[in-house]
Amino acid sequence: MLFIPLSFVVALLLLIFLAQGILSGGTLQKSRLFQILIILYAVLSVLIGVRWGYGILTFLPLQSILAASWASLAWLSFRSFVHQGGQISFLKDWYHLLPTLLVVALVQVWPDPIDIVLIVIYLFYGLILLKLALSGPDRLNAVRLSEAPRTHLALWVTSLILIAFAGVDIFISYDFRFMDGQLSGMVVSFANVPALFVLGVAASVVGQTVSDPNGDIEDPKSSRGIEPEDQDVLIKIEKLLDEKAIYQDYNLSLNRLARKSGITSRRISGAINRLKGQNVSQFINEYRVAESCRRLADTNDTITNVMLESGFQTKSNFNREFKRVTGLSPKDWRQEYPNVRYKL
Repeated sequence: MLFIPLSFVVALLLLIFLAQGILSGGTLQKSRLFQILIILYAVLSVLIGVRWGYGILTFLPLQSILAASWASLAWLSFRSFVHQGGQISFLKDWYHLLPTLLVVALVQVWPDPIDIVLIVIYLFYGLILLKLALSGPDRLNAVRLSEAPRTHLALWVTSLILIAFAGVDIFISYDFRFMDGQLSGMVVSFANVPALFVLGVAASVVGQTVSDPNGDIEDPKSSRGIEPEDQDVLIKIEKLLDEKAIYQDYNLSLNRLARKSGITSRRISGAINRLKGQNVSQFINEYRVAESCRRLADTNDTITNVMLESGFQTKSNFNREFKRVTGLSPKDWRQEYPNVRYKL
């Protein structure tokens, strides 16, 4: 009977995830870095399957080199969403090549410490990604607001995967040192089970936005109180949204909102967070929902056209946010309140 390592299944799911993401448009379609990141992870999964499924060690040096490259590329990929101009530049990012070059050198002259070096690399990039994830979806200024929650979820997943890689490598090193590697194959196999779960979650959000109305919100009454200029910032943003209706632009990002308002993205997100108890995506979506209610009451447009004209891009996100704000689906709202507009 043909034996297929679970890592091969992970690689296949990654490629399916990549294809779905490209076809659905959005962040994954436009980001070459993320496409390379997913392909690299798929190749790594195949090499892991070859190593632990069939006991072939030929590709072990390549696996180590790609693993180091994947960690640094993961950071560069997500950093590109923090601000405009965050793309890779050799002049300012050359030092992220050092982990890969170090592993290449060790492969040639001194392979023994490679495992320890990889653990350090995983932990370093995993922790700085985790720090970025903890700052919330509004930190991803260059991502359009409709996709910020999904990108933020991917950031969480990637940071935890890197930290998990470090944990697995630590156990494998211990196992080979003290137990002749008796448990390593089993541990690698079990490690793929949560990977499959994570991929299932990721696949379920392809083409849609994950919006958690309670997540990533700083309590306005927390230790960092309301700042004096918060009210002025909010008034200016609300005036811009009311007069220019820029929320109808589904490509609207926090950076773009900052440029149009002349206020820094950090001040915008901070003011909305502290005064409204929301992230920027939720705040903008309330304007989009209000516009949807107006169109549902004043026009005979289809719900799909209402969705698109209001600034939403996907039905799943539209229905989710509409129900979060009004408590009803768009169809039920039109039937129950045919002449009522939602007021912010």
